[in-house]
Amino acid sequence: MKNNIILIAIVTILSLAIIITVILISTSGTESVESSSIPVLSLTEESDPPDLPDKPDTEPSQPTEEPDASTAPDTSGVSDLTEESADALPTSAGAAEIVALAHTLLGVEFAEGGETPAGFDNSGFIYYVLRENGYITCPRGVSQQAEMGTRLEYNELKAGDLAFFYNESGTGAGFGGIYIGGGKIIACLMPGTVVREVDITTEYYRNNFYKGVSLSG
Repeated sequence: MKNNIILIAIVTILSLAIIITVILISTSGTESVESSSIPVLSLTEESDPPDLPDKPDTEPSQPTEEPDASTAPDTSGVSDLTEESADALPTSAGAAEIVALAHTLLGVEFAEGGETPAGFDNSGFIYYVLRENGYITCPRGVSQQAEMGTRLEYNELKAGDLAFFYNESGTGAGFGGIYIGGGKIIACLMPGTVVREVDITTEYYRNNFYKGVSLSG
């Protein structure tokens, strides 16, 4: 009886051992399959970043040359109307003709007592230009010419007006010219000079400005 009990115990132990072994083998196989399907990251290497879209083969073109001048808008004649350019606009057709004739006489030499294109003195130049434009009552002397028309201040001068400057004693007009705008007169000032454009924006001419005269009223 005792031997039977021992035999049964041994069989039971062997059966349990077989069952446990089978279970262990089965479990081990499952883990191997699962582990083979899971990616394993290396601890020593960085994973590659995700793929990015390739750049296009061509990029938008950029201008490499200046626009052709023939196709660019022409702004050369566009400017603001400044005071300097505004005073070059004659106030009448008569004023425009006075300025035009004065320009044609540039370069004529000074001649004492002259009042023709063969030669002019200061008042003779004004006398000739005005009479040629219909001002037949224009006096010959500069002091009398300064009394013609309407008196103007320096900043009121317009093309075609007359501009006069003090004589040495500072008591009246000593010389003058025809204002053409832009701060300039055309005049024949003294022996050894010619009819020319004179800049009257300098300190000397500003300080010695006597009066302006408008012939258009």
